[in-house]
Amino acid sequence: MLGKLLNLIKTQICRVIFDYKIEDDIWIFSSIDNEKFNYNSKYMFEYVLSYEHNIKPYYVINDDMLRKQMQERYGDEYFINTKDINGILKVLSARVWLTSAGLPLYGFGLGKRRIIVNLWHGVPLKRIALMENNYGIIKKIYFKSIFSNNYRYISTTSNKLITIMKNSFGVNENKIKVWGQPRNDILFRKQNKKIIQSLCPDINKYERIILYAPTYREYKDTLLFPFDDYNKNELNVFLENNNAIVFIRTHIAETANICKYIDDRVRVLDEEIVDDVMEILNIFDILITDYSSIYIDYLLLEKPIVFLPYDKEEYLTKRGINFEYDKVTPGYKPKSMKEFLESLNTIFENKDIFEQERKLINSIFNDIKEPCSEKICSYIKNDIGELGKK
Repeated sequence: MLGKLLNLIKTQICRVIFDYKIEDDIWIFSSIDNEKFNYNSKYMFEYVLSYEHNIKPYYVINDDMLRKQMQERYGDEYFINTKDINGILKVLSARVWLTSAGLPLYGFGLGKRRIIVNLWHGVPLKRIALMENNYGIIKKIYFKSIFSNNYRYISTTSNKLITIMKNSFGVNENKIKVWGQPRNDILFRKQNKKIIQSLCPDINKYERIILYAPTYREYKDTLLFPFDDYNKNELNVFLENNNAIVFIRTHIAETANICKYIDDRVRVLDEEIVDDVMEILNIFDILITDYSSIYIDYLLLEKPIVFLPYDKEEYLTKRGINFEYDKVTPGYKPKSMKEFLESLNTIFENKDIFEQERKLINSIFNDIKEPCSEKICSYIKNDIGELGKK
């Protein structure tokens, strides 16, 4: 919070002291707390950099080490920080800001002369922003003043989510746009196993590749394979007999908690190995999760899902949920190791009994079933033209 306050103060000072011209061809990208290169803003930035040659894209990363890594990968000129005056002025001079969370700069009235778009970073299965159970009145006032009031548009994936997003951000319905998620563009590309080969050089020999991606719980450790009859050796033998391998993807804070589950056929896939799992999501044949909205992205691939909501009542009471969980989670929900292995075995035998249910839920959450970055860019460029006429 202190960092955001300092950002707000420095931004306001720069707006008063310095002269700057807002330029239509400068677009700014950012993500969580200006410290990450991820989510929808990452993929939108990559699209603009590759295909929109009349636009000058800049990504805000205040983490010095990460910014240096990205500069080495993409080029020095594309990555800036908002810790110094030059970076702040560069952001203030941009007509378009695209973020996945928060803002590249904090202040009041920043959206009056700019097109500020929150691409967000997932489907609101759980309650988000103003709808979260832990939002008090002061936090709500701050959120609306600094964030909601500055956004020109907030993107979502389905017409059926417009009301939820409107209420979550406290904005008029016309600000919510069904544009899809740029990060999902990668799902429609050819599978890329090169990234995971650095972890698992023999990946191609496995017939079935499974991703286990549970939700991070701030209040306690996540239980993996949460069964009273869990048996590490039995699981390993089962996977070996079926030429399968499981990669566990937890929050980086829980990596140490994974160690006791690791075996030849169960391996770690944390953020240090693959920063953004979306880059390889389409290589997996099965997804295992609990409450993570990653499964909604995965629905686009039309592949089986297994859910392990072992602490459903506790988790959903603490966080809150926008839907009736069991009605929007199309897949097996085993309560024992025996049921878990039976579920996987049924899937391995190509008995996809949840196929129609997945299609139904996919139609609720995902109106956009094709790459969307180009269309989002076209909309924004057209809006810039309209803004210039005013």
